[in-house]
This record gives sequence, structure tokens and C-alpha cells, in this order.
Amino acid sequence: MNNSISYVLQQLHDAVNQGDQDALAKCYGKGAQVVSTPMSVTSQDPSLQQDCMSALLKFQKKFMPDHIVTTGDERVIQAGDIALVVAKLYLVPKATPHALPCEGKRAVYVMQKDATGEWRCIIDNFFGTDLLDFA
Repeated sequence: MNNSISYVLQQLHDAVNQGDQDALAKCYGKGAQVVSTPMSVTSQDPSLQQDCMSALLKFQKKFMPDHIVTTGDERVIQAGDIALVVAKLYLVPKATPHALPCEGKRAVYVMQKDATGEWRCIIDNFFGTDLLDFA
């Protein structure tokens, strides 16, 4: 099985597009978190932080009926069993899936290699570098 970071990210986005919760759960490590709103990253209130599955279910409900997630270029900075990934992320209308996306986001992920050598996402931030605008 291919377990490169790029492969895991592709599996994650495919699972989101297909609404496959089991496949999605396999992409995340234990205790993984998602930055579900731009303000949750700056808040010390743990009730504003959501686990990945809950946050992504809300994302799917809001956006996935009419869109699919696609990715563009990515950059990986790896140090041992931890990797920082910055990737272009696009929401493309299902009605025009081959249209060129106008504007993407620079999503940020933190990946960790688990004890079995499998890469898993432990922080999912699809707001990416736009979080700087909310500081």
C-alpha cells in the first residue's frame, strides 16, 4: 500500500468527496484536531475546538452537496516522524468539475507517522495561511 503523505492527503480528500466516514477516519491520527473556524485557533476555550470527524461532517453538510474538493501543488517539510504540509485546496462546483478553479486556499496539515509507519493527519487546517488575516 502506498502510504506517502501525498497519498494520504488524496485519500482524505476522496473520502470527503464520497462522504465515506470510515475511510476518512483512517486518515486521521488519534486525537486529531481540525481548525473548524478561523477564530478557533486563537481561542483558549476548548469547547470551540472540534474533533476532525465532527467538523468535517459539518463541512460536508454545508459544501459537499454542490462541490468537490480538489488539490493542487503541495510542499512537505519533514523532520523525522512529523511533517508540515502546505497544499492548494479548491472547492469546485459539481456542475462544472473541469472548470479551472478561480481561487484556491493554502491549506495547512500536520502529519505524523504512527508506530506502524503509517502517515496520519493530526492537524487539519483548511483555512491555511488565511488564518493570518484573523490574527
